[in-house]
Amino acid sequence: MMEQAYLYRITATLNMDKIPLIEDPNSEELLRAHKRRRVQMFAKSMNEIEELRQEQTEKLLKALSIDRLPESINICDPKILPLLSPKIRAVVEAFPLQAEEIVKKYGLNSDEFNKMLEETNSNPFFRMKIKNQIKRSQEESRLETVYDLNAEEG
Repeated sequence: MMEQAYLYRITATLNMDKIPLIEDPNSEELLRAHKRRRVQMFAKSMNEIEELRQEQTEKLLKALSIDRLPESINICDPKILPLLSPKIRAVVEAFPLQAEEIVKKYGLNSDEFNKMLEETNSNPFFRMKIKNQIKRSQEESRLETVYDLNAEEG
């Protein structure tokens, strides 16, 4: 009899047009908090990737013994890459892998990151939101550095 009731319940569930959703008054707030957290992680990853890009650019400038990279040549271009010295090619080829590691470190996947990057480029409101979040992230980093220095001294 219990088995029959169980099978009846399963059949009734399978034949339903829609599965009723339990409405949780906190679910919308949780979803907004999750989205806000994802934006924060995106901004932090963007900030760290920019720092990496600047470090890599400085390494390239030093390796090439020049003051700035030529604007007319894209050294990331696959057609140019084989012409570069192995040392410079290694720096250029390592950047995407290092950037992907940063993205993963902040709990994002590359598709999600690229979608947010695309939205940053196409949506001025989202871009402003990201810029503000990056500023906050940079301020937090500076405060952490000051705190760490003070802790070492004291």
